[in-house]
Order: sequence, then C-alpha cells, then structure tokens
Amino acid sequence: MSRDSKSSYYDAGGLEVIAIIQAKLTPEQFKGFLLGNSIKYNCRANFKGTAQRDMEKAANYSKWFSELCEEKE
Repeated sequence: MSRDSKSSYYDAGGLEVIAIIQAKLTPEQFKGFLLGNSIKYNCRANFKGTAQRDMEKAANYSKWFSELCEEKE
C-alpha cells in the first residue's frame, strides 16, 4: 500500500518509489531528499493551482523527515 493514499500510482507493480529512492541514497542524502521535497511543495502551493494537495504533500514529506530525525535520537 502506498504511503500516500491519494497517490497510489507510486507503488504500481508492488514497489514503492520512495522505498527505492531510500535504498539507493545514503541516510543523509535521503533526509535531504525529504526536506527538499517538503520545501518544493510549500513553495509552489500558491502557483500551480493545487494548493491544498501541494500542502498535503509538503506535510507528508515533513512528517517522514521528522520520523527519520526521531529515529536517530
């Protein structure tokens, strides 16, 4: 099941794309990926016409980033 229930196409074929990305990056690189995507969705929210969805995506990436930070503590 997709980590983002509104974007189930990311796990087509039984593989979650974010899991593949995480497996290929170092832990620090993956944290940067999550943080960068959170920033991206926050910054584009007022310009793409999908502000609510962009904010949901930003929240997802922020949550996943936060969870990784908590695991290290």
